[in-house]
Amino acid sequence: MKLQQSSTEPEKGNSLANMSSSERLNLREIMKEMEAREWIKRYRKKMMEEGRGEAQYWWQQVLEDIAKRRGQPAADDLRNRMNTQKEKK
Repeated sequence: MKLQQSSTEPEKGNSLANMSSSERLNLREIMKEMEAREWIKRYRKKMMEEGRGEAQYWWQQVLEDIAKRRGQPAADDLRNRMNTQKEKK
């Protein structure tokens, strides 16, 4: 005979509310690393399509937009993570 879970018991999901502080910090780091890799891909694609000069100009505009929305420390952190990712390869 199977026991059924009561419908009044909450299901434990993988939501942020159910994660510990260290799990949330780890997830945040992973997301920042993934974002850096994604921007590297976008930059390389732009460089292939439009050339190095246009790609650099575009990237400066992107960094300025990020600094306006998230603050200069966030833009600097993204740039540092991107440089770290490029060095790993």
